[in-house]
Amino acid sequence: MGNYWHSENIEDLLDQYGVDDNGLSNDEAEERLKQYGSNELERAKKRHPIFLFFEQFKDPLVIILLVALIISVTIGIFSPDEHQRMEYFIDAIAISAIVMFNAFFGFVQEYKAEKSIEALKSMAAPFSTVIREGKKQRIEAQFLVPGDIILIEEGDKIPADGRLLESHSLRVDESALTGESFPAAKEAMSQVLQYAPIADMENSVFSGTSVTRGRGQALIIKTGMQTEFGKIAKGLLEEKTEETPLQRRLATLGKWIGIGSLTICAVIFFIGILLNQEAIEMFIVAVGLAVAAVPEGLPAVVTLALALGVQRMSRKNAIIRRLPSVETLGSTTVICSDKTGTLTRNKMTVRKILTVDEEYRITKKIPLNNVICLILTIGLECNNAQLAESKEGGSTDVDIGDPTEIALLRVAKRMDVLDRSKYKRLFEVPFDSDSKRMSVLVKNLQGEHFVYTKGAPDVLINLCKYYYSNGEIKPLDQDTRYRLEEAEQNLAKTGYRMLGMAYKSVDPVKDKIERVILSEDSEEIESNLVYVGAMAIMDPPRQGTKKSIEICKKAGIRPVMITGDHLKTAVAVATEIGLVSSEDSSHYLEGNQLANMSDEEFESIVGDVNVYARVSPEHKLKIVSALKSNNQIVAMTGDGVNDAPALKRADIGVAMGIAGTDVSKEASDMILADDDFSTIVGAILEGRTIYDNMRKFILYLLSCNAGEIAVMFFGILLTSLIFQTPILPLLAIQILWVNLVTDGLPALAMGVDPPDPDVMIRHPRDPKEPILTHKSIFFIIYSGIIIAIGTLLLFFLYMYSNVLTGQLPSEEVQIHARTVAFTMLIMFQMIMALNIRKEEHSLLGKEFFRNPYLLLAIASSILLHILIVYSSFFQPFFNTTALNAIDWVIIIASGSILVIVDEVRTFLAHRIPRLGKLAGYW
Repeated sequence: MGNYWHSENIEDLLDQYGVDDNGLSNDEAEERLKQYGSNELERAKKRHPIFLFFEQFKDPLVIILLVALIISVTIGIFSPDEHQRMEYFIDAIAISAIVMFNAFFGFVQEYKAEKSIEALKSMAAPFSTVIREGKKQRIEAQFLVPGDIILIEEGDKIPADGRLLESHSLRVDESALTGESFPAAKEAMSQVLQYAPIADMENSVFSGTSVTRGRGQALIIKTGMQTEFGKIAKGLLEEKTEETPLQRRLATLGKWIGIGSLTICAVIFFIGILLNQEAIEMFIVAVGLAVAAVPEGLPAVVTLALALGVQRMSRKNAIIRRLPSVETLGSTTVICSDKTGTLTRNKMTVRKILTVDEEYRITKKIPLNNVICLILTIGLECNNAQLAESKEGGSTDVDIGDPTEIALLRVAKRMDVLDRSKYKRLFEVPFDSDSKRMSVLVKNLQGEHFVYTKGAPDVLINLCKYYYSNGEIKPLDQDTRYRLEEAEQNLAKTGYRMLGMAYKSVDPVKDKIERVILSEDSEEIESNLVYVGAMAIMDPPRQGTKKSIEICKKAGIRPVMITGDHLKTAVAVATEIGLVSSEDSSHYLEGNQLANMSDEEFESIVGDVNVYARVSPEHKLKIVSALKSNNQIVAMTGDGVNDAPALKRADIGVAMGIAGTDVSKEASDMILADDDFSTIVGAILEGRTIYDNMRKFILYLLSCNAGEIAVMFFGILLTSLIFQTPILPLLAIQILWVNLVTDGLPALAMGVDPPDPDVMIRHPRDPKEPILTHKSIFFIIYSGIIIAIGTLLLFFLYMYSNVLTGQLPSEEVQIHARTVAFTMLIMFQMIMALNIRKEEHSLLGKEFFRNPYLLLAIASSILLHILIVYSSFFQPFFNTTALNAIDWVIIIASGSILVIVDEVRTFLAHRIPRLGKLAGYW
């Protein structure tokens, strides 16, 4: 009972499983059910909603906030100063609100994730017809066991993996498992190699696939988690959700902020001790400094920026299931795309008609001459499919039948010859995999009788005695046979499936039609045929796919096709959409070649292969893993069950919303609501824009915090030296207000900055690049110094007389000086918000109005600050006092210094390249 049962002799398999034509006994089936288990897929271990909620608190920045929360509560409880207690309790409430908001948002986004196995279970066949004790029984599929013999027919879902014992014109749709567009022809007596891929196992059927034609009998070999479906399910169970690049970058940033906060607190605490300050007082001072060091609004702003991105993308038909996946799209370097249903429409289409004399591409301008009409009529009448009709006027709202036959009906409809009332079918010779053809005997309204035959061109040409050319029927000589076969083979080599058409006129009396029908003599019916031509059928590329691939290439993103289809079909589609342009075989790889490669060998060539054909689900995982081992950020698109493990393994899995299975959707990070590959391009643009904006507001928040830290650190140090006791330039509640409100609103507005013009021309970011580059760190330090100098100058200016005498300022003087410094800090930060997003452009140019939301946010922040400065209700909470006109003149004049400095920097960057590079170094 090995893994190569598809290549073993049927009699040997029956012996191994101890079964004959009568099937298993009920007692034996019950014993095997105990031995092998039920024919079901294992359920994924569900995370309880409570645990999912608490997982949201694992972010390093959130942990820092929680520590600050605990310290604030502790000081609030034990502080002897009532005003100080109230201040720290307010801090604790504000931090709690941020943490809970962030946790709630993340919880809501992930609550319905991790349902892949449940979706797989919904695809299982609920009932099966089985032979036990010589009788047919209808049982629940979960009770099937290895050794059972099942009966399958058109419309059935295959309940388990098995080896065919009988097959009669059997075709099975395996696209969900293999990705192949056409239903697979199955033949019980077919000989299959040991290492054949699933798509080539003509003598076997697999769980989760569907019978589209014919009937058969199969011996069950594998059930439950041992089936090919089960292997996919097992892969989904074992795959762990990896952190996205953004999560890794933010985690690193959070750790550095944490280390920096603790270091600064420790330094200021020990400096105070060295200056003979009280330990408890210096501890409270150090906590105030820690509040300045931590950008409390950052987690909430990141979450909101991603959520707004999700909303924008959903309006463009891209549905995001995990917030961080928005940014991941922007750093994608490789898109691994399934061919069927993703790059192509998963809808077989007649694209060319080949007559004996000419080749026609299907368009509305194609001439409806006698031979074209005859080819279309043969395809229409030699057909058992049915096109979808509206519910008001027809019997179905979906296409029914074999995809190839549906394609023949569609082309007839397009050419306005879809009228099946002109002929009455009298007899049918059904298709089977041996004859490779189908024939029908029909009678038209005038009483004329015809035989119409369709099938493999090479078979049909050898069957025909005549051919139709230039309106005449001529004898088919050997030279003409060679010419016709060569023409069809040339098209077949380019990925088309060729379907030949032939006919003959029948005299009911002379040809003894009634006797032929009664005897079912197919040889008589299919003799002396006239070859007419062939139809070239292909699953065509989606509209816009070629342009999308061009854009991807310009953006430095490498598209890769992965399919279970034949290599020649894959290469034909890849060439048509511009995925490959050369005939170099190093760009192509088949599943059997991939299977024989070691991981190391494959990883060395994976960067050169653009088209993979005849691959299995395990191969897809191997491809994605190899790309990731080469430091690529991999997006995987797909719609079938076979795509699910790779979707989950990829950095971002993209499922199709219309044609996609529930399995692929639940395993994905993003779903395309319109199944359009072009939507991915818009999503990547959005992802890149979001990351650009995220870097802006992170840089902004950290620059502001650097200024606050410098103000607090040097303010405490200088006041300790001058007055022999530390005076806080800003209170903890004031810093918290700045970090959450006055900084938070502009930062949030930066999250909706429009995309830069070059966003889809530049190459993807280096996955290892941190959020803060050397230039960013330089800018943060430079900004912090400018903000600290301006703020502290005003702080000490308003305590000038005390500074000269060294006497401790009164409470009123401290409050006034602190309010001025508080206001100055906010004005500097509002100017900084404009400077950061304009980059090399002048603040006074058109860039000033590029983002009206930012201007609104800055205006709102200033108005809110004015409210807490002048409102008698808020003044006690924030320890502020009303400012007079002279105060505002001094503040505005000081703030303009920062504008002038940055305008000079911009001027130098434009006019003096070398000096500008130094001046614009950030």
